[in-house]
Amino acid sequence: MNTNLYKEIGGYFELECARNIPYHKNGILLNSAGNALRCIIRTYHIQNLHVPYYTCPVVWQAVASENCHIIPYDTDHYFMPLKKIDSQDFILYNNYFGICGKNVQKLAKIYPNLIVDNAQSFYYPKMGLASFYSPRKFFGVPDGGILLCNQKITENFKQSVSYNLCSHLLKRWDLSASDGYSDFQKNNDALVNRPIEYMSKLTRALMGNIDYERVKKIRLENFNFLHETLKKRNQLKIDLSPEDVPMVYPFKTNHFGLRQQLIQNKIYIAKYWPRAENCSCMSSQKAQELAHTIIPLPLDQRYGLKDMKLILEFLENAKN
Repeated sequence: MNTNLYKEIGGYFELECARNIPYHKNGILLNSAGNALRCIIRTYHIQNLHVPYYTCPVVWQAVASENCHIIPYDTDHYFMPLKKIDSQDFILYNNYFGICGKNVQKLAKIYPNLIVDNAQSFYYPKMGLASFYSPRKFFGVPDGGILLCNQKITENFKQSVSYNLCSHLLKRWDLSASDGYSDFQKNNDALVNRPIEYMSKLTRALMGNIDYERVKKIRLENFNFLHETLKKRNQLKIDLSPEDVPMVYPFKTNHFGLRQQLIQNKIYIAKYWPRAENCSCMSSQKAQELAHTIIPLPLDQRYGLKDMKLILEFLENAKN
């Protein structure tokens, strides 16, 4: 009897995972958002792509790895493209911080070949030619990218494994975020330059644990609470579409010491995107200004209004 034909029965237990229905039911599940973009470029045989300066350097690397020519563009403080782009060109647009749904709607009417980077907007529906998503930006999973595309993907890929990328997730539970931060950096770097593969079975299983509607509700409640107090001080004018579910609250300010003060008080603030500052070909003065002055305040499903009040109290008392 060939035992390879049978699944394993008995032995020790694996992680307990539910089987909730995926949020993007028709999505192609890949191992990273960058690789979802690479898959789009291959599928549509894209040779030239307009890419925003203000974006993750991994996006530039993904485009370059497919021998696709990058045509960079800047955005204004409403995150709309500053330069005129031919309507038939392929254009990549970031749904920044999950707050730019109305921009996406406007651009989709102008550019039939619009590709939407929804890495920071997990809940936003597909618009344009294709959209891609990064579950890691919204949930505690080790890898993953989701692709929604008008055209069938004919290429087959191997399946990824991600058990070796979980140390930061586990350390945050047992120890603390600071104890797991170096692991987070190492595991994050390990995802760069990996071949296109299907999402790991582990990440698929973990995503089955997520109550997507609960997460959406909490994020919107926290965002609205912060915005009610900060909108007059925020240099960004934010106008959510009904489909927007923010990743963070982007608070634009000229208080240049605020980020470090928040971090020193254990309110951990990311920077989008620090690596681009060291690559002149991947940045511009406008992009660097946005990176330095936008403070992305956490508002995710781990926190409630009590936590948002603490953030607001700290901002009120922060030293200039």
